[in-house]
Amino acid sequence: MYVCVCNAITERQIRSSVESGSTTLADLQFDLGVATCCGSCAETACQYLPAGASGCEHAYEASIAASGHPAAGSASPRATTRRFPVHVIAKAA
Repeated sequence: MYVCVCNAITERQIRSSVESGSTTLADLQFDLGVATCCGSCAETACQYLPAGASGCEHAYEASIAASGHPAAGSASPRATTRRFPVHVIAKAA
């Protein structure tokens, strides 16, 4: 099952990262890139950590603030404006 759709991170990849030593959301973000885009998967990703979702409540907001991401200062990660890539196809002359 996909946990992070933005970065195509699966449940299996998260479990593997935790088995390899990831213990915090920051570890998962560094190792896999989970919860580094829109953030809707942060809570679910935290549930796979040894401590579970406890202690992870504000981890996403803290990591966003430290990164300078546009979501910094938002009330929640879901309150951000989502931007989708635009593909421009140029005609050959």
